[in-house]
Amino acid sequence: MGNRLQSVVVSLMNKQWVGAQGSGENRMIPCKGCGLQTLVPSLEPNQTAYCPRCGHKLTSLKQNWVDKVLALGLSALLLLLLSISFNFLSFSSNGLETSITLISEVETLIAQNNLSLAAVILFVCILLPACVLLLLCAWMLSIKFGIGLRATKAQIALCFNFIIWCMPEVFMVGVIVSMVKVTSMAEVNFGPSFYFYIGFMVLYILTLLHLDRFQVELAFIKESKFTATVLNTDKRVQWTWALLFTSVILYLPANLLPIMTTRFLGVDSPSTIVGGVITLWHHGSYMIAAVIFIASILVPMFKMFAIGYLNYSVQTNSNVSIKQRYTLYRVTEMMGRWSMIDVFVVAILAGLVQLGSTMSVYPGSAVIAFCAVVVLTMLAAMSFDSRMIWENEQ
Repeated sequence: MGNRLQSVVVSLMNKQWVGAQGSGENRMIPCKGCGLQTLVPSLEPNQTAYCPRCGHKLTSLKQNWVDKVLALGLSALLLLLLSISFNFLSFSSNGLETSITLISEVETLIAQNNLSLAAVILFVCILLPACVLLLLCAWMLSIKFGIGLRATKAQIALCFNFIIWCMPEVFMVGVIVSMVKVTSMAEVNFGPSFYFYIGFMVLYILTLLHLDRFQVELAFIKESKFTATVLNTDKRVQWTWALLFTSVILYLPANLLPIMTTRFLGVDSPSTIVGGVITLWHHGSYMIAAVIFIASILVPMFKMFAIGYLNYSVQTNSNVSIKQRYTLYRVTEMMGRWSMIDVFVVAILAGLVQLGSTMSVYPGSAVIAFCAVVVLTMLAAMSFDSRMIWENEQ
């Protein structure tokens, strides 16, 4: 790995590269993308520092970021609380009606012995986002008013790792897809909680957009030199292969077994992922069918092939362009969470469409296998350290 030190700051106001001579204290920041140690001066508001080698964002300083994160975070928490307090969706067919809240959705899945699916909804859509927002708000209060709460670098890292598994935006796409699937068969109405959750999702995303991990660390750990962690290539490669092979094995039952069973007038109709896409296509829902096909079939396959190729290229010291492989890794890393759409669709329908023998939906045996594929491919992408791609660059 190259040992040269470089320093650069990019202004968000004019998008021009400017010199590194700035006021304040310079700090060495290791790039999480390629591992290059970069000397960065104190930033002015609305400035961002990028790695000069791979282009990864090192840090950015937003105007009044502490106040904005605090205000947005508290507002998001309020809307999340409201979203679990009222009806989320209602469903009616042939004079029969049922409605759900976000909490009753989890309770219904538990009653159906779908504990894993209930845990996924509860944690990635409600509990983890709430914990992240509570922690961030507590830290912002500590920074703003100098109260006693402190944070270690390990605690900050844990909080940002939690963020990876928070999926309110993916959940809402799953809700919309599930509504398209049933509107042709019955009437669906959105309750107040649906709109509260949309508001929560927007504010949650805005909170993260104003958040910068380095600035949080700097506020609590001023004496830290922010040194890079030691890279253990062999161990990481082995872990990535293990996770990848397991996901490939589970990918077969995830696609061959039924992911959902619809009971209509006492007759059960199991459906696989591909079968669901074909049904949507035949009903004229071309856009939704394309979304499910891409998210549930193409994206997992692409991720498995991409991670396998990247891992192999590191093992064999491939001569393929480092920047191309790094771009492939960044794309793969960003795509993974969206494969959860189909899992959320099944969970929503199983909680909402419960009208006895008239019409009911139940999760199939493939849903847990598919959920495991998504989680394992995400873990495989996380275990593959992109710095390994740059190790042999001079």
